[in-house]
Amino acid sequence: MNGVRVLRVYHSGVVEEYRERERLLRDRHGYDVHLVCPPCWPEGGSTVQATPDPELPVHMVPVRGRRHPILFWYASAPFRRVLGEVRPQIVDLHEEPYSLAVAAALRAIGREAAGARVCMYTAQNILKRYPPPFRQFERRAYAAAAAAYPCSSEAGEVLRAKGFGGELHVLPLGVSLVEPAPPPTASEADGRVRAGFLGRLVPEKGAEVAVRAFARAADGLDASLELVGAGPQEAQLRELVAQLGLGSRVAFAGAVSQEDALERIRRYDAVVVPSLTQENWKEQFGRVAAQALAAGTPVVASNSGSLPEVLGGCGELVREGDVDDLAQKLGGLLRDPARRTELAARGRRRAVQELSWERVADGCDRMYREVLERG
Repeated sequence: MNGVRVLRVYHSGVVEEYRERERLLRDRHGYDVHLVCPPCWPEGGSTVQATPDPELPVHMVPVRGRRHPILFWYASAPFRRVLGEVRPQIVDLHEEPYSLAVAAALRAIGREAAGARVCMYTAQNILKRYPPPFRQFERRAYAAAAAAYPCSSEAGEVLRAKGFGGELHVLPLGVSLVEPAPPPTASEADGRVRAGFLGRLVPEKGAEVAVRAFARAADGLDASLELVGAGPQEAQLRELVAQLGLGSRVAFAGAVSQEDALERIRRYDAVVVPSLTQENWKEQFGRVAAQALAAGTPVVASNSGSLPEVLGGCGELVREGDVDDLAQKLGGLLRDPARRTELAARGRRRAVQELSWERVADGCDRMYREVLERG
């Protein structure tokens, strides 16, 4: 699709790794892709500053409202200027259809790029009825979009249940295929097996379940657990670690950069993703699980939301909130190097074939071709 102009609008585009889709669409598929993102955005427990990209035109547009994915919007005048400069044939809104960002963007598109085809993203995998005005925003987005790309099959089913009749392309969020960690050198090999939890320290991410399960799984085993992330549960979790007598076997790493997180993931012997479904939320994708697969690190995950779909049979699944089940599966994995090797190889193959940025870019290319051909 040589020279087709695409404007991608994505608040998490402040993270350089998350721009790989756009780079591949330019370099591999020939699109003239531009990215709109805020000047900064909270990601992974810390604020990330957007930077220019030598491989991609990045338009940093100020945002208004709250720093929340649903409650912010891009400043109207600067956003309209970008639309006028780029003159996109496709506008790809990587924001939820009921968000203020999409509502404001659609108004601007109607004024500055009325002929552009609109594609939209969603991760919402629970059928909800939103209050006004979000319900109206959602309906207008469905009417405006030629295609949608939910990040899970569940989210696609919700779109259809709500009446979206356009093209549907289930696309994962994309992960980098970092090289698996090399075997430890003689000086590094201390015999200890290491598990990692990466995520916000909030109830729905299940860090408390991870700590309690680790205490049982590691009984009689030289093992450690590292909690990577920040959040309101940290003090409570530190108290729990002390109560369980885990001492130095559980470490708190705090919030880290995306690059640091990937490096840690590839050096763990197992990654734990014990997400817990709430009344208004369940795991919408599970990027940590996908990144672990891509790094050749075995995953033990709960069956919340899209996690079974992301793992695709290439990791250990446990009943969410079941400490005994998680302890049994995690303990068995930490004690079984052959099983870890098997899951690492299967997970890596799945990531290459289904979850990599290359596959995401290929899926976007198919979607863009379809919406342009349909006219």
